Amino acid sequence: MISIRSQHSRFSLLPQETLLEGLERTGHEVEYQCRSGYCGACRVRMLDGEVDYVELPLAFIAADEILPCCCVPKSDLWLDCELRFDLQSSQMQDDMFPAQQSLFDEASFAASASPVKKLLQRKVVRNNVRASNLSLF
Repeated sequence: MISIRSQHSRFSLLPQETLLEGLERTGHEVEYQCRSGYCGACRVRMLDGEVDYVELPLAFIAADEILPCCCVPKSDLWLDCELRFDLQSSQMQDDMFPAQQSLFDEASFAASASPVKKLLQRKVVRNNVRASNLSLF
């Protein structure tokens, strides 16, 4: 069974599944338009492996690129292909700053930095008191 590896995952193609369908099924970010090798929108850089084309694609591709819509893997592949953003954040649990967490989210700010929050609240109160004591005339 042929293994497909990307930057964040590894998977195998199902029987009768094209490489493009496998990338879509596993949540990879691949643009496409035609699924026939005409437009080249699904172009992906292949870092290692070999593919065959059932028919030669009409779209221009560089020596290290493939069109997953119309190629068939001959060996295990290593592709320079990202997961969709929503799936990346769930796979990167070791990230110091998770992508989905807002740095300005009030709940996460209260839970992670309550001493700092109290200090900031005091500063705001002091500034408000000073502002209310000032007279414009």
